[in-house]
Amino acid sequence: MGLERVVPGAAAPLAELSARLVAANLGCTIVMIDGALVLPTAPFPATWREVRLRAPEGTVTLVRRGDDLVLVVFGNADAGLRTLQEKLAEALAQKLT
Repeated sequence: MGLERVVPGAAAPLAELSARLVAANLGCTIVMIDGALVLPTAPFPATWREVRLRAPEGTVTLVRRGDDLVLVVFGNADAGLRTLQEKLAEALAQKLT
């Protein structure tokens, strides 16, 4: 069972979400898109449903639900990973100018 954090209205093209993550400087890397491993230099697909992020604290899954983003971590996530989940939620809620 996972622990979810919903970010209303934050769903966007993956390139934009990646830019938000880079701007937040949280040390996350996209490692999977829709169940397929991806190289860091691979272009982002036009559409996506699920993305796995890898960080020193652990793995966070982004799930697209309509216009919302859901950030999921394992139910046994430690405090560091839960903190990262919250920081990611804040970063992904911010629109880049």
